[in-house]
Amino acid sequence: MTYSDGEALLRRKIGLDAGSIGSVSIAKAIDQRMADGKITDIANYLEQVQKSHLEWEALVDSVIVPETWFFRERESFKFLQQYIQSEWWKTQPKRVLRILSVPCSTGEEPYSIAIALLEAGLNQANFHIDAIDISKKCLLTAQRAIYEKYSFRGNSLSFQERYFQLTEAGYQLCEQVRNLVHFRQANLADSDFMLGAAPYDIIFCRNLLIYFDRSTKERTIRTLERLLISEGLLFVGHAETGLLLNSRFTMVPYPLTFAYRKGNVSRPVGKHCSLSDRQKHRPIQAKQRITHKPQPQQQPSLLDTAKTLADQGFLAQACQLCQDYLNTNLVCVEAYLLLGQVQQAMGETEQAAASFQKAIYLQPNHEEALIHLALLREHQGDTANAHLLWQRIQRIRDRQ
Repeated sequence: MTYSDGEALLRRKIGLDAGSIGSVSIAKAIDQRMADGKITDIANYLEQVQKSHLEWEALVDSVIVPETWFFRERESFKFLQQYIQSEWWKTQPKRVLRILSVPCSTGEEPYSIAIALLEAGLNQANFHIDAIDISKKCLLTAQRAIYEKYSFRGNSLSFQERYFQLTEAGYQLCEQVRNLVHFRQANLADSDFMLGAAPYDIIFCRNLLIYFDRSTKERTIRTLERLLISEGLLFVGHAETGLLLNSRFTMVPYPLTFAYRKGNVSRPVGKHCSLSDRQKHRPIQAKQRITHKPQPQQQPSLLDTAKTLADQGFLAQACQLCQDYLNTNLVCVEAYLLLGQVQQAMGETEQAAASFQKAIYLQPNHEEALIHLALLREHQGDTANAHLLWQRIQRIRDRQ
């Protein structure tokens, strides 16, 4: 047996695409587990993994990426509060709001949801939050609810004073919020995940699909469709917006939320907005002239056509048109921005980063390009550079 057999085992049991974290990372995790168990033969180790539930859990803990913090992608929580206040109260005033956070990792996301709901005016009788993760280690951290400074990022940290107490062990979340979240261990990649469970009104499933292989992605999307009520909301990660083609989900036109609403029927490929920011919500509007004489219709430019194709989900064609346009328009910031969005939706993260950087080089204070690059760096785990970019964005906003 070899490391590839370990990759195959992880793919079969949790749907992990080795390419999403790299074969080297998986090999290192296996080596570390073998060293901890004083096992020198990989065949013996993989045999033990399949026999021992505890060793399997330890290996999973070694390969998953529990990167999270409170109010990550804050606009999603702002939209959640707006949805509660403008829609939920009006249509469902007497029903308990059911929310699922999966994977919940070390708890920052479901606790952020609970705080957001409290500050939107709900009380504990108005909502129910389930939080599920495959990692028992992460769940134990979540239930302990004591966090280090690394879990608090950004400038809007007023909630920290209201809901946390600084102790010798770290920042302890108040009991009121801890009691609002119900944690459970389960594997979303299982085909029978939560069969028979009551449906949810809102699901947060962010930054997990990108780690799955193709078949597991498709199966998981069907599972999310099953678990969500009609017209319910699904929140995904910014890099996952291109994965919901041919599904029952339609993007919500609210900037930087990466939220979708479940419809009644599946849509054919090509009818889905697949980019991950405000650009895709902007319709292409022709300028109208007030005149008594008929005017010849202006032909759309390559960039306009690329935008339309991207909005319809034809990413490869949109990418090619952007590149064709840039061959004759070398200093077009919007073209590099659109190209980066399309490349990111296609999973070409390094190419996308290069395109966003070119846009920023041409226009250093271009906030939209800076936001895209910051989110991309966060997804790649480059928190240091992401933090510098967010500081830069904040300085631009302060000057404005």
